[in-house]
Amino acid sequence: MDSEDTFGIYRRFGFLYSRVLLSKQDELRRLEDDLDAMDRSDANTSDKTRKCLKSRTKDFARPSTPGLHTRKELLQIVQSKLYEYGQILLQAQQMVSLNKPADRDHLSVLNFLENGYEENGEPPLRPLMEADSEFIYRKEDLVTLRPGRESAWLDAFVEKLLKMIHCKPVQETRLKSNSPHIQYYTKQRVDRLVTFIISAIMLILLVVPTYALYHVTNIKASSTTNATCIGILLVATLVFSAVLSLFTKAKRHEILGASAA
Repeated sequence: MDSEDTFGIYRRFGFLYSRVLLSKQDELRRLEDDLDAMDRSDANTSDKTRKCLKSRTKDFARPSTPGLHTRKELLQIVQSKLYEYGQILLQAQQMVSLNKPADRDHLSVLNFLENGYEENGEPPLRPLMEADSEFIYRKEDLVTLRPGRESAWLDAFVEKLLKMIHCKPVQETRLKSNSPHIQYYTKQRVDRLVTFIISAIMLILLVVPTYALYHVTNIKASSTTNATCIGILLVATLVFSAVLSLFTKAKRHEILGASAA
């Protein structure tokens, strides 16, 4: 599974993170109640105990009661629990922020784990035992280690196109597997081809509307000339917005601003 970045699919254990966070949260709630109760008791007992609320030195200097935590001890416990809670909370946030695997990548790993692979003419061999490979069916809990790519679906289209035209992988990728059913393509070459396709699309979006407007304005003016120009601008803007939505991760207000410009 380490042979390809897209195969780095694992569980994030969101349910377990929720259970642990709820447990730690309740522990802190109880400590918060204990600390609040101690503050109220000191505030309503006597002037001496009220001074302990206003002075950390006096509070730490007073003798402890057998079987009960002092405020210093209680705060130390709170500090330790807060640190644990914060660490787990940040880990859970990082897990949630990881990208979800693309359907194509998930299906590739699923087929690999279910059907196994064959090498040197031997029968297919499953890489993991059935119990160990069950995680792949929990799609809602899966994350990928692959960094997000804006045109990932275009990468998939290019790889499918290479398979359709029976493009043979280079020697570097052939060394990864001897199985005829597992094919790798050089990531750098796929990236260059995708970049070329996107550049060509942007060039077309720039040249075609400009040429159309130039052609329309140079013909004999008529009652429909202005309407035709407006129509060309409208279509070009719509196509530009669609390209931004498909090929980038631009947000709605960013697409609106780019289209208006």
